[in-house]
Amino acid sequence: MTDAFLNNSEIASARAFMEKALEAGAQKCRVTVSKSVMDLVGVLDGQVDKITHSMDRAVTLAIFADGRFGTFSTNKFEEGVEDFVKKAMETVRMMAPDECRDLPDPSRTEKDSEDIKVCDTPAYESMTMELRIRKALEGSVFGTNPDIVSEEAEYSDTLTDLCIMDSNGLFCRQSECTFDFANEITVKDADAKVSAYWWDAARSPLKLDTAAVGRKALKDALDKRDAKECAGGKMAMVVDYESASRLLAPVLSAMNGFAIQQNNSFLADKLGQKCFPDFLNITERPREEGAYGSRLFDSVGISAREMPLVSNGVLKNWFVNTYISKKMGISSTVDDASRPVVASTTAKGCKELLEDCLKGLAGGNNGTVLVTGFNGGNCNSATGDFSFGAEGFYYGPDGSFPVRELVITGNMLELWNNLVAVGNDARPCRPRVVPTLVFKDVDFNS
Repeated sequence: MTDAFLNNSEIASARAFMEKALEAGAQKCRVTVSKSVMDLVGVLDGQVDKITHSMDRAVTLAIFADGRFGTFSTNKFEEGVEDFVKKAMETVRMMAPDECRDLPDPSRTEKDSEDIKVCDTPAYESMTMELRIRKALEGSVFGTNPDIVSEEAEYSDTLTDLCIMDSNGLFCRQSECTFDFANEITVKDADAKVSAYWWDAARSPLKLDTAAVGRKALKDALDKRDAKECAGGKMAMVVDYESASRLLAPVLSAMNGFAIQQNNSFLADKLGQKCFPDFLNITERPREEGAYGSRLFDSVGISAREMPLVSNGVLKNWFVNTYISKKMGISSTVDDASRPVVASTTAKGCKELLEDCLKGLAGGNNGTVLVTGFNGGNCNSATGDFSFGAEGFYYGPDGSFPVRELVITGNMLELWNNLVAVGNDARPCRPRVVPTLVFKDVDFNS
């Protein structure tokens, strides 16, 4: 087995941290040990520009002692364990007591050895630097079009190995590998330059088409030329499959237990209430084989299982860890989202939904905007009020043309309640499974 994985010695060393902490007076402990190896090939204007190989390794010790709690990390495994633990214990004993700090209930921690096929070890071990360079150069399109000004591309593959153990008997482990390629193309415009970025990822290098990524980045860059301004107002909005997850992110953040406990969430008092359209269903599905975002357990070892988040418009669950559970006196779930899936309401993709919008699917008397990217902006986590920069394409009475520097404003709950349709074209390389989304009555400003 490749050295990229944790070996028996490293796992034994990590366990020694826990044993030494218990000997020093801790009532409970948890140890997380991780190892990550990444190889990267950078391409600049069609030529190899950089090659890097990096490895990260760390052990994190969580100590529960005399009602107090602290976490401590180091990358030194084999030496200085006793001194590290001694200083950690001294620090913990200076902390204020917090009776809500505890290990998770052992009945809820991961015990299975299920293979969710997120680590193709033979594929990873087959990669040589020569193959990585070839993959990177295959994705280059520099020189194929006279309007290309510059190109920056990167191929990388990463293997991560994670193990969690605690004094209640928990021992769980998951390994994951991924192969990625991204390309950013800059092309000439009439009076400036425009850029476009595209990327893809796969569990096997054989399934990663770097050439297709390069072609897509070039097409997108060329399509963005000759942008114009469009009049503001309420319009229909189609958010493509690459950008739609940006609109789900504030909703997931509002479901986070820390935000709920701090009254910093626009969903703080909405559990069990209808907050979204009747047809909207969002489910946490963390054990899909080979899928991005799939995992066996969360950051403290709680078993990751399918969980409804929104069912027929009703908010069903928050992400609540053990600490927040005790703090608020509510049931715990998992610490955060890993693979939320927004269920499709139609078998159509972005192109077909855009055509439907142009026929009146979402109103849009002032026009329809196809959003292909968000540029900055923010969302107030307490109120849900947001303002995002956007770019894409306008279709309306003034014709159809690329648009940049649009601003979308509104409230997150109101926006989602103006959802009209959910496509079926979510990108498999994204952990947030969000297809094309169609909204009505969205406020645009230019």
